[in-house]
Formats: sequence, structure tokens, C-alpha cells
Amino acid sequence: MPTWKLTILPCLLLAFTTTMAQPFGGHPASVKWKQVQTPSARIVYQDGWDSTAQRLAGLTEALQPTTSATIGAKIRPITILLQPATTVSNGYVALAPWRSEWYMTPPSNAFTLGSLSWGDQLALHEFRHVQQYSNFNRGGSKVFGILLGEQGQAFANALTIPDWFFEGDAVWQETAESWQGRGRLPGFFNGYRSLWEADRNYSFHKLRNGSLKDYVPDHYQLGFQLVAYGRDKYGPGFWKEITAEAAAMKGLFYPFQRSLKKHTGSSYRDFVEKALQDSREKLAGTEAKTESGRQDVVDQESPVYTEKGDLLYIKSTYKQIPRFILKQGDGGEKSIRICDLMLEPYFNYSNGKILYASYRPDERWGWRDYSELQVLDVNSGEQETITRKTKYFSPAFSTTGDSIVTVDINEKGQYALHILDHKGGLLKVIPNPDNLYFMHPLFDGNRIVAVARNPMGYMSLVEWNGDAGKFELLLPWAQHVIGFPVAQGDSIYFSASWKGSDRLMLLDRKTGNIQFRKIGKGGSKTGTYRATINNGQLTISHFTAFGYRLETFSIEKESWLQANGFHQLADKAYGYKELDSSVALSIPPTSGYMPKPYKSTSNFFNFHSWQPYYEEPEFSISLLGQNLMNNFRSALSYTYNRNEGSSTIGYEALFGGWIPWIKAGAQYSFNRKSIYQQKTIHWNEMELNGGVAIPLNFSKGRSLTYLDLGSSVVLNKPYFSEPEKESLGDRSYVYLDNSIRFSHSLQKARQNIFPRFAQTVNLNYRNAIKNYSSRQFLANGSFYFPGLFTNHSFVVNLAFQQRDSASGIRFSNDFPFSRGYDAENLWRMSRIGVNYHLPIAYPDWGFGNILYLLRLRANLYYDHSLALDPQLLKTSEAMVFRSTGLELYFDTKWWNQLPVSFGVRYARLLDEDLFGMAGSNRWQIVLPINLIPNR
Repeated sequence: MPTWKLTILPCLLLAFTTTMAQPFGGHPASVKWKQVQTPSARIVYQDGWDSTAQRLAGLTEALQPTTSATIGAKIRPITILLQPATTVSNGYVALAPWRSEWYMTPPSNAFTLGSLSWGDQLALHEFRHVQQYSNFNRGGSKVFGILLGEQGQAFANALTIPDWFFEGDAVWQETAESWQGRGRLPGFFNGYRSLWEADRNYSFHKLRNGSLKDYVPDHYQLGFQLVAYGRDKYGPGFWKEITAEAAAMKGLFYPFQRSLKKHTGSSYRDFVEKALQDSREKLAGTEAKTESGRQDVVDQESPVYTEKGDLLYIKSTYKQIPRFILKQGDGGEKSIRICDLMLEPYFNYSNGKILYASYRPDERWGWRDYSELQVLDVNSGEQETITRKTKYFSPAFSTTGDSIVTVDINEKGQYALHILDHKGGLLKVIPNPDNLYFMHPLFDGNRIVAVARNPMGYMSLVEWNGDAGKFELLLPWAQHVIGFPVAQGDSIYFSASWKGSDRLMLLDRKTGNIQFRKIGKGGSKTGTYRATINNGQLTISHFTAFGYRLETFSIEKESWLQANGFHQLADKAYGYKELDSSVALSIPPTSGYMPKPYKSTSNFFNFHSWQPYYEEPEFSISLLGQNLMNNFRSALSYTYNRNEGSSTIGYEALFGGWIPWIKAGAQYSFNRKSIYQQKTIHWNEMELNGGVAIPLNFSKGRSLTYLDLGSSVVLNKPYFSEPEKESLGDRSYVYLDNSIRFSHSLQKARQNIFPRFAQTVNLNYRNAIKNYSSRQFLANGSFYFPGLFTNHSFVVNLAFQQRDSASGIRFSNDFPFSRGYDAENLWRMSRIGVNYHLPIAYPDWGFGNILYLLRLRANLYYDHSLALDPQLLKTSEAMVFRSTGLELYFDTKWWNQLPVSFGVRYARLLDEDLFGMAGSNRWQIVLPINLIPNR
């Protein structure tokens, strides 16, 4: 059987059970941790987060009895780690091993996730995933868990329960158990509203799997609508029954769809169509009819007028990464510079300078990253970093450009406004005794206006007057999302969630009067954000089915209506009966749980899963271990070699809490065999290894850059039986294995097959230091360049390998020989490969909820290898091995959620294959590996 058929299933298993990327060894081992524990959860945290940990412990404990009736009463206690040093706002629950990690920096734009206290938001959403997994360990899924451990349950749950349910149900919980949540945010429904307004009637396959050519809302938005419809129509316990039967694999094939039909009498397709139609009636209202023809997705965000009346904004497409654009009076666009990596497409402008915050990871510790301030000269395109290793967000210049106001968030969860000079030096920290969370501050003369959120999650506009020395409310505290203020005289324009839409609002500071821009008959109900004003003209960024688009209109000609009752409670959740009658949880107690120290070495080995693997001629099974701090990984393994009939037991371990990482391992093989002097000999073999590795992340600016250094020492000792023991003597050896891996790449747009410019280089040198003088050096690299068109890539592969010619040990052969040939470990080999990758089609086509084809692409290639080995090739001249051919790749999703790329290769051999089969035409299945690390 071809090798690809034997290895694809383990690849699918690994892909299904991989959650979001979790940095290994992300904290120094010296970091001190504490814990508070309840029957449902253990909250692990660092100094300064005691009150937050107490509140979250109380909240998770209150959620279980309140919400378990709709998903199941089982609860498996979980460890929740609070991560305070990353600037990313996120969280996840993982099954292998069982834990959750919450990224504690709040989002700098409340329209995306709402204004709830960030810890509360995480608790409401992520704890629902804890409840889900706790109750989905049943029936067939439980069998998978018994056979494969936690990874087995993860695999089974991913196969049987769609990801839209996991996230839609969690969004439902955050909405039902609070006065906000995404189910009450107008911006959460921008995607589907925009599709309906543009009359984009996509198939369910496309809505499930997305597209590389069209904008498609994600599975969170789809999932909430389906979950909401099911609960609204069939009752609160509806999904509990569906998921219980699906997780148990009742019906085996399509258990989720079978159970849904059983309980509704409708097919899966009919249920989805009815749910989306119901949602459309609730959400769309009188729909605007925008252009419905085919358009490319183009985002134009964060517009700002210059002194000359030109328009600055950030532009990105599915073909191009974000860049700063200057649109001049004649309508022409000038690209100023590609943006650095950003967490939010937001910037400020003054006197020919752009000011924004860029993302930068720590060089060594994966759970620590920064938000640094950049100043970009619009005329010259030159950029300067003015702060380093800071956590600054939403910066803004003063009118004269000599001062900067920015939001600072420290690692203890304390928020402040910092005043900096134009070079980034700290001038003043504005007192914030109430620990308000600020967003989008701006200078208004000598005053500072900012969006503020209080610890209860209510939002307002506040003003800092240095003379008064305190913040004053410009609006009453409200349960509405607010953002992007811009001051014009006595008026402040801002965006706010109001009466079902993210609208443009107008505040008169003298009278306190609040108005909102009227949405006319047939007008779009999708959101408008980030107003900018020039000579009576107001430009906003408006959400459409084809991306954020700029709209300009006259302020005086617009209709403005009174926003009566703006201080009242948040909007109801669009007519869903259960949500409209729900009551938010009361505030849980903020103390009472006894804090204790938590050692990062706790449950150090923590074996959690069995992983089988089969690649001809070997079968292996490994017991995987990982501690909850994710700084120690280990694996016990057993391998059977069918060719030899030998067995190997082994153990590998890696500790990442220091600089460098420490790794060690041991293997013992029984009954190895080989042919020696025309007879079969048998022996046992021991191999020990130990080494260090230093992974470094130098990513910054517009590129991703990694450098990994590693060195290991390996001892191999065979144990022969008589008579070979006496005749062969001591055949043990020790060798060093040294490696350097480097990669650098620009950001990649959605449709780009590869980055427009990138390099990867791998160097490896192995040499024996006992009993033998064997050595081998390998260098290979790939270099990526733009092709003739935007999404085309020209890739050059280079490789060189040389080993010693003496009789002795032979190191494994990792040389990438010309495609199509079988290759031996020859003395000296070199290769150049030339590739031209291009997209062919974007079918957006699916079959049976199993396979979905996003893209078909091709690679035309030519390989040229030279090999020299007088002993094996019987010549002192280098021999040529050339091939050319075509590779067709299919970028797909399996079971509506698992991305898999595979290909078919036709290779035409231009020279004789000395070590393989006869013939010049070869067909192969290709499972490609992305050479650009994705960390």
C-alpha cells in the first residue's frame, strides 16, 4: 500500500486535536503562581490578580448550577490559567491536556466583543466550553477517550459535533447570562446583514467553510443564529438532547444530523434554512439593496483627513496585506507603507505623521508580547519606533504633535492614560483611582476625551481637565458599546450601539443633547465606524458584504434624531424569547476562596493521551504527557518494525522553563537484525540522547522572523550475542547533532499561496566523537519571490549534503532529492529546484458535509540534482538527476472544519533512476508541509 494512505489518518487525528497555538515554555520557571479552587475550577494566577481570581472563581461556580440544565449536569473540574503578559484578547479550552487559558488584556475595540468586564466575558464564554466537553464524554466519544485518552475524546467530539454549535452555544451563554454578550451586539450581525442587503445567497456549504474569494461570516455568527432558533422554537433543553445523542454516536454516520431530524422532523438542510430565515426576519428589517454583482473584498478602515483635505486610511484586500493609503483630491490612491503587525486597524494623524501601535512578541517567552508605538512620516515613508517593550494602545497626537496620549495596561491588570513626548518619553500618568478601562483617547485642546468602561461594564465618554485634576462624565453610564470619538468644536461625534445598529452619534457638550444619524427607508443597518470631518464633510467606514467601505456625506444635509433614553438598559436580543426574558447573574462574591501557592512543576508528567502511528514498515504507539504550565512535555513509546521484527521502547522529554530548553531521551531496541558477512545477525541496542535548544522569535514590524538553535549528544550502544560479540567487538559510538533553523517572511494575504518575500534556511551537522570519524553536513533552504501576478509565487529550493567516505556509521538521509527519484545516501549531493505556484480556481464547492474545496492550485517545477559517490555510482564524475513536472494541490476542508491540503504530482524523469523502478513517468500523492513556521 502506498505510504500516503498509511500516514494520512494520523495526520487527520493530529489536526483535529490541535487547538489554537499554545506557546511551549511561554513563561520563565522563576515566575510565581497562586491558585484558588472551587469544586468546578482551579484559577491559577500571578501576583496582582487576586481580586480577579476571586471573582472568576465565584462566577464559574455560580454558572454551573444556573446553566447546566441546558447542556448537562456533568462537570469535570478544570484548571484555568490567567495569562496577563500578552496583548492579545482571547481564550480557549483544550482537552489534551484538560485545561483552559484566558488572555487577560481586554480588546481595544469594544464593538467586537462588547463592554462586559473582560474577565466576566471570558468566564461566561469559556466556561460553557468546559460544560460542553464535560458532557460530551459519552457513548462512542467515551470509547475514543478510553482508547486514545483526552486526545481521543477531542477527535470524536470534533467529528460528531460541529464547531458552529460549540461557539454558537457559548455566545448564547454569554448573552443569556449577562445584559450584553455578542448576541446583543449589532456589530456581531454585520456579516449576515450585509449579505442579505447585497442579496448574496450563499449555500450552506459556503457559509460553513468560508471562501478565499468572497467575504463569509465566521462560525460564531452562524452558530449563534442556529442555536438561538433551536432554543426559541423547541425549548431550552433542545440542544442538550441533540448533542448528547451526537456525542454518543447514535446512528454512527451523521449522528448530529440524525438526532436533529429525530427531534424536529426536519432535515438538517431544512432546519438551517428555517433558522436563517427566522434570523433574517428578526435582524434585517427593511433591507437596503446594495450592488449585488461580483466584487472583490476590499477593506478601507480608520479614515482620517489631513490638513490638505486628503484622506488617509488603511486598505487591505484578499490579495494584499494592510497598508496605509493616501487618497488625494483627484481620487488617486498612493500607497505610503505596509502596516506593521497590528492588533487593531487604528491610527492617528497630525502634521504629516501617522501614529499607531504595532504588535511585537518577546524574543524568548511566548506568553509575553508588546504593543509598541510607531511614527510614520507620510511624505518620506520612513518610520520610527518610539517605545519599546510597552503595552500601549490607541495612541493619539496632540493638535501640535508634540505630545501623545495613549492607553497603558500593565501586567497586574491596571489601566491608565499616559502622556508622552513626541519621542515616546513618559511625561505624565493620569490618576485613575476607579481603574476605568480607556479606549480611543484624543486631545481636544488642553483637554483629553476618551471612551471609558467602568468595572461593571458600563460605558461612557469622559473628559480629563488637567486644571480640575479629575475625569468628568460627558455621557451617563450606559449599557451600550461606545467608541471612536472625534471632537469638532462643541460637538463630539462617536459610534455607539443604539436601537439595533452601530450608529453615528452626535453629542453637544454644552447642552448634553445626544442625537443619532437617521437610517432612511431601505437604508443599511450594518455598522458605521470611525468618523472624520473636513469642511462640513464627514467620512465614515461602513461595513458591507465586500468589506469596510468609505462613505462621505455632508453633515448639514444629514437627518439627526434625538437619542432619548440613551442611558437606559441595553437593547434586547432581537426578539429571541428566552433571551429577552433572561436575567443577568448577580455579582458573585469577590473574596472567600483561600489562595495557595501553585508550583509550575505541579503534575509534571501528566500523561493524557495515546497516539498511534503507522508508516511502513513501522507501527508505534505513544503515551503523551504535558504539564498544565506547558513547559514540560514527554512521551513514552513502543515501536514495532515489521521488516526486522524488532521492538523498541523509548522515552523523550523536553523542559522549556529555562534558557535554553533542555531535552533528553532513551530508547532500547530488542531483536534487531541485519545481514553481515552473508549471514543474519541479531542484537539489542540502546540509544541515549541529551541536548539543548534555544528558540528565538525576532518578529517585528512587517515580518515574521524565527531562529532556532539546537545541539544534542547521542550515545548508541549495540549488544551482540556470541559469536558476533567477540568478532565484532565494541561497536558503540557517540555523535553530536547540531542544527540551525532560520525563517523570515512578510505577512501573507488571504489568497496568497506563499508570502511575497520569504526565506527559510536549515543547517545540520552531525559528527561521531567516539570509535568512528563519521560526519555529515546538510544545508537546505527555500527562497520565495513574487510571481507575474499578485497571487503567484516563484520559489527556489537549494540543498547540499556531504558525508564522509570512510566505512563507519551512516547518518539518516534527509536530503531533498529531485522529485520522482528514489535516492540513496550518497557521498555528495546538491540540488536546485525551481517552482512556479499559481491559483487555478476557487470552486467554493462541497460534498455531503464531508469535503469542501476552497481552491485548486498548481506548481510547475524543475529539479536538477548532482550526485558524486565513486563507490555506489562506480564513477568519479558527478551524475545528473533531473526531473520536471506538474503538481496539482487541493486546499480543502473536511467535515466542514478541518483544513487539509493535499496534491497529486506528475514527475517526468529526464535521467535514469539508478535506485528505483524503471520508467520515466511517475505519479505521486503529496501531503505538503508548510516550510514557513506557523507559531
